[in-house]
Amino acid sequence: MKIGNVPEIRRVILRVSIKDIAKHCSMSVSTVSRALNGDYGVKPKTRTAVLDAAKELGYVPNLAAKELVSQKSKLVGIFISDSDYEARPAFFELLPYINRTLALHDYRAIICTLRDSGYVQGELSDTIALRNLSSCILLTTFHSSHPVYNEIRQTVQPTVVFDNSILTPSCSNIHTDEVAGAYMATRYLLDCGHSKIAFVNGSDQLEISMERLEGFRRATEEANLPNDHTPVLFSDFTGTGGQDSMRQLLRLHPDVRAVFFANDLMAMGAISYLAEEGIRVPDQYSIIGYDGLFVGKYYNPPLATIVIDNPTIGTRAAEMLLALINGGSGTTIRVMPQLFQGKSVRTL
Repeated sequence: MKIGNVPEIRRVILRVSIKDIAKHCSMSVSTVSRALNGDYGVKPKTRTAVLDAAKELGYVPNLAAKELVSQKSKLVGIFISDSDYEARPAFFELLPYINRTLALHDYRAIICTLRDSGYVQGELSDTIALRNLSSCILLTTFHSSHPVYNEIRQTVQPTVVFDNSILTPSCSNIHTDEVAGAYMATRYLLDCGHSKIAFVNGSDQLEISMERLEGFRRATEEANLPNDHTPVLFSDFTGTGGQDSMRQLLRLHPDVRAVFFANDLMAMGAISYLAEEGIRVPDQYSIIGYDGLFVGKYYNPPLATIVIDNPTIGTRAAEMLLALINGGSGTTIRVMPQLFQGKSVRTL
């Protein structure tokens, strides 16, 4: 048939099947299927050969059909808080490493949100069911009494939680070693000759805040510093909170000349406030943060901080989740952070 003078063009699309890949690789269909699905027990060399053949032949998996047949979703929900953030949260740096590891086993991730306040019991379970999620990663830190944690304790869905010590047969947790990190930051100020050191912490309702306070106190007690030489303030992990805390410290503790902030945003807010007051860092005031935000290296001055090992934490979190999906039991991992000295702390 012709339309005017233009002949009809018929396109034939040939879909490459698993059988085609098996024939190409001289392997069984079951081996190819397990390699494509990222199942455990397939040798890396075999999996690489199958993936290379699939790419060469133009194989496109029908994920919807595969999930329908197996009745197993390969979709992972990464849950974050729906709160308004002043800047991108530190844990967003983990996402590339989580996604890459999941992708090696053909799992995909989507971002979901949970309410910090006004949360209704069952929201997490409802989202898991609505999205047909195979599992979930809780990538945000709520206050210790947040109802989502009770929900996680009762679920059988494979779950990995960050910075909270929930441990059940179906829930693993992964942390930076917060006590060690805070100790490291405080020890650095002490080693630089500072003896009157303040600590500006986050909310006292967060597990990580209490662990960082423990690390700070451990270092100052080892140095035999009295509590009146080491004041502690609680803030909110924002740059504005850092500015307000710095203003309060200058008024209430004018003899303090070094401050450990429990995250980099507060530390940067404090440095900005000091600059407005004509107080130079580090010449007149020493500041160290926590998190190791990428932008901290380019701050003025480059921020001393405790660097969280995002590649290791993101990769291990995904591996822990895959282990749970494949029948493993909940485990706990703590990853050691590292000190970045920057240029915001003066040696006396």
